[in-house]
Amino acid sequence: MQKTLLSSGLILILVLVLAPGRSIVTAGGFDWSSVTLDESESTTEVNDDSSDTANASPKKKGNGFVRALTSPFRALGRLFGGGKKNDQQAKRTSEKDASKFESKTFTRIKDGSVQPPTAANGDSATPIDAFAVAASPVDVHIQKGRELLVAGNVDGAIAELNTATTINPKSGEANKLLGIAYESKGFRDRALQSFEVALHSDEDNAEHLNNLGFLLYKNGDYEKATKYLKRAVKKAPGDARIWNNLALTQCQRGKFDDAFESFVKAVGEFGGHQNIAAQLQSRGYAKDAIRHLEKAQAMRPNSLDVLTKLVALYEMTGRPTDAEAARRSIVALKTFADANK
Repeated sequence: MQKTLLSSGLILILVLVLAPGRSIVTAGGFDWSSVTLDESESTTEVNDDSSDTANASPKKKGNGFVRALTSPFRALGRLFGGGKKNDQQAKRTSEKDASKFESKTFTRIKDGSVQPPTAANGDSATPIDAFAVAASPVDVHIQKGRELLVAGNVDGAIAELNTATTINPKSGEANKLLGIAYESKGFRDRALQSFEVALHSDEDNAEHLNNLGFLLYKNGDYEKATKYLKRAVKKAPGDARIWNNLALTQCQRGKFDDAFESFVKAVGEFGGHQNIAAQLQSRGYAKDAIRHLEKAQAMRPNSLDVLTKLVALYEMTGRPTDAEAARRSIVALKTFADANK
């Protein structure tokens, strides 16, 4: 009996094994690319903080292997704003960003000039960098050249300013600065050419007239220098620097009376007497220098500077008594100053 039951059991097992049925799912036979994100929503929830999937509790029961495969898809969905929970939030963010970009204004450059920006609602927009918005390419190179020149980088300044004059050969400002740069390098002829071009750009510009006139003065062309400097003071009668340059040029031409008047325009009568006295003394006209210094002393008797110069000139011209009197005045002034400290 026992043998019969054992035989029957073996036969039943063989029948179950050999009978056709459902295939067993294996890792090799599973097509993971067919798993959709919808299916993943019914399986394992992926934590936003990237915690281990094994620690997450499943919402619904299902094939654990499918859950493991679908987890990466869901993680990517969260990173890029996908998934049902983040769809609306992603939409709001994109609309907000789009409105920000649409509200910004852009400046278009036409023919080297910049149009002023206008806001989306028609109001004028305030530029972040006024110079960057308003400057033309020439202005940019001029500004860089000016900064380099002030910093002492003359070669760099010349390079920038030459670029500016290549764009606009008639630019008065670029040629003016280029002339200054060339003169500082000792290129006198090039400096003169640049100043002449600057002047041609604006014949009534007092600064251009002064620059060219003063450089002609330094070059020894005093008659031509006088012509330009006289034109300059007519355009800018209140510019002391131009009057001073004209006075120096007139001194070189021996026009001392005219030079004195020019010095007075530059620094006033007291200073005019001092300046013309220095010019006269340097050229050997000691007596004429004394005459102007004595007039200056009459205006300011307590000027130690004037008295000191008079002492030297009195001794030079054989007037020891006057020299000694001037010395006593100096001692008295210093004693009084020390007593009142």
